[in-house]
Parts: sequence; C-alpha cells; structure tokens
Amino acid sequence: MTTKNSQKTALTYICEKCNFITSKKSNYNAHILTAKHKRTTTGLQKEVTALSCECGKIYSCRQNLFRHKLKCEKKSIFQPKNSHVENDTILQPDINNVSMMLDLIKQNHDFKDLLIEQQKENQQLQKQLIDVVSEGKTIHNTTNNNQKFNLNFFLNTTCKDAMNMSEFIENIQIDFKDIENIGKIGYVEGMTNMILSRIKDLDITKRPLHCTDLKRETMYIKDNDEWSKDTPENSKLHNMISIVAKHNYSALPLWKEKHPECFNDDHPQYSFCLDMMRNILGDVGNEQIKLDNKVIKNLSRHILIDKK
Repeated sequence: MTTKNSQKTALTYICEKCNFITSKKSNYNAHILTAKHKRTTTGLQKEVTALSCECGKIYSCRQNLFRHKLKCEKKSIFQPKNSHVENDTILQPDINNVSMMLDLIKQNHDFKDLLIEQQKENQQLQKQLIDVVSEGKTIHNTTNNNQKFNLNFFLNTTCKDAMNMSEFIENIQIDFKDIENIGKIGYVEGMTNMILSRIKDLDITKRPLHCTDLKRETMYIKDNDEWSKDTPENSKLHNMISIVAKHNYSALPLWKEKHPECFNDDHPQYSFCLDMMRNILGDVGNEQIKLDNKVIKNLSRHILIDKK
C-alpha cells in the first residue's frame, strides 16, 4: 500500500498491483478482501483447461468438442495416450456419456421416421375417405392392424416351412459361370442374377425372404425359425450380400487354376481376369453400400408379395 499527503493532509490509499486508488481507508480495506486482489497478490492463475480432438483441434468446452467429433474425419472419441498440449490440461471425454448421447440421437431419429411414416399413412386414409364421400358411397374401414394380420398369416402359416436365411446362404454353391457373369456385366447385375436365380429355384412358400413394400424396400427375413422385419437400412440383407461376395472372391483361385492362360498378359483371358476381380471386389465404404442397395432394389422387384 502506498499513501500520499495532499495539501489538505488527506490520505490517498493506493493498491499498485490492482491499480486501485481511494481516499477512504474503509474502501481500501474492503478492496484488499476482494477475490481480484487476492488473485493478483498471491499470483494464482486460473487453470486453463483445453479439450483436444485427435485431429489436433482444441476447444474450450465439451459441447463444441462433442459436436466437432461427430463430424471429424478421425471418427474417434478417444484421445491418444501420448498426445498433449503444452501448459494445458487435456480432459478425456466420458465414453459412457458420449455413447448414451449417441444412442439418444439414434432413437430420436428412428422415432422421427416413425412419426413421418404414420403421418403419410393417415394422409392416405384421409384421401381415401374424401374420395368415397364425394362419390356418395360408404366404406368399411380396413385398418392397418387387419393388413398386418393378413401378412402374419401369410408368413407364419402359408410360409411356415420356409428356409432360414442362414441355411439359404450355406446352400449357395459358387459356379464359375456366376463369377464369369459378374466379370462380364458388373457387380450389381451379376450379384442380382446370381442371388435371384437361387431364390427362384425355391417355391414362394419356401423362400427365406419377401418384400412387402416396393417403395420402401421393406423386407421380411426368416432366421432362427422366425420371421422378422429387417431394419430400415436392410442390414440383414446387406450382410447376406456381403457373405456371398466373399464366397465369390474365394472362388477366384480355383478359376485361375482352370484357366492358366490368364497369367499370360498377352492372352485375352488376362484382361478378363482383371475385370472379373475388380467387379467381384465391388467397392469400399459408402460406395460399396450404394452398390449393395442397387442389388436390393433389383431383388425387391422380383420377391414382392402379391397381395391380391
């Protein structure tokens, strides 16, 4: 503290560290009790907490870091053990909280899709009622429950002896003509023809899958002796296609043994073998998903249930 005498003998109280000046001692005493004065005089510094992503970006709060990681190309919610930022404290995100938040986001998305689907069905029913009333006719309300009852009867009674999907996959024998066809016409058409030929070999009541809605590509699949609706993304059908594609690739070495001329780069079979390998492999990531979605669309047109 520094004091100065004025010509009127009044004292001035000064806190040089805080740049605080007053002529009243009571004000000065109150100042030295403040948190600001204590921080300044004791040299305490507020700890700087930084939240870091694996990609190197740093954020000051968990919310911004979480939103960034949902879009980050690293797609990892963990910090590397030996990554650090000098003079900062890196906090690891709570994996349980992040997982719970991701689950809630997915559930919210699924619930939203359900509401949209119900709204569309209600709009169709309203349009049907309006059309009938305008014609002066009466209508017997055929509810969705009744439609589901008919579907359940078809699946669980008419198709009660249908083959399980796992058994269907195991029974697929890969022929050279199958992989050669994929080499000639490409992954989508080749895989469609290959799978569809096995399905058509079965009676309708013995098939392990049926399409109930062509527009939405809604699939019902039998496995473990039970019929169930596939996910909105048709994950079970995607898995079946992936397994068949792996079997196709496993057949390539046998095909090469039967066609040794494919090792001669001057022979036509050499370039054909390369095309066949590329087509059988398909693509990767999202591009592979797009290819499989096209196969599913092709299949759905041929396995749609005739409700007439």
